[in-house]
Amino acid sequence: MSQLGPSEIMAAVARRGSTLRALDEGTRKSDLVKRLSVSRSTVDRAIRELEGQGLVERTDDGYRRTLAGELVLSEYDCFTSRLGGIVEALDALGTLHPKTEFDTALLDGADVVYAEKHSPHEPVTRHGEVVSRAETVRALAPAVLPQQVQIYHDRLMDGELEAQLALSEAVVERLVTVYDDLLREALSTGRAHIRQTTSDPPYSLVCAETPTGPEVSLLLYGDTGAYVFIGNDSPEAVEWAESMFAEWWTDATPLPMRSDQ
Repeated sequence: MSQLGPSEIMAAVARRGSTLRALDEGTRKSDLVKRLSVSRSTVDRAIRELEGQGLVERTDDGYRRTLAGELVLSEYDCFTSRLGGIVEALDALGTLHPKTEFDTALLDGADVVYAEKHSPHEPVTRHGEVVSRAETVRALAPAVLPQQVQIYHDRLMDGELEAQLALSEAVVERLVTVYDDLLREALSTGRAHIRQTTSDPPYSLVCAETPTGPEVSLLLYGDTGAYVFIGNDSPEAVEWAESMFAEWWTDATPLPMRSDQ
């Protein structure tokens, strides 16, 4: 068996993935020819290559994936799924600095909604809908969105929401100068806890606990405002988002005379 590197193995799976995926506990070459609608010579080449790489082995009943074959196929599927998420979100990622902390788990199977000419406010609306159905929220924000301010205020006043908000200096200043009455009312509930970040977050992030489980909402900004909404409820996306919020929250400063420690 030749010792190949990861790139060669991945390339082989890309070429021979249909054959590798079609194998079960014992699959004969004749069955593969029918199942894949290819020639016998094509199957012969695929089996020979996969067997030579240790991904396939022969049994009394035919051919099957080895444990290495099972693991490589699983990793390949994970890789292609996450890569697909990146490709779908290429325009969105272009709004962020190359060194921005970001995990591809957020894009894997995500709901990605761009601001379009016919629906320029859709990303903000979708971001707000996550808050609207949440019971608890941990959020990060670099910009004031009037729709969001009203949603948070109403949910807090109704006693249906507990919120931790890490906000940029500009957001805090805007809330104090323009929305002071709403801010004071929200803080008076004891369910809103606000801290001011030491720098501007690169995006708006919401980690929400909803009746159906945890969700993540990310709002990215372009030159003209909110540009794209990214939503995901996978455990991996939630774990990353929670860890990012925790970092910002720990480094932020409590809002003087308005929020508890």
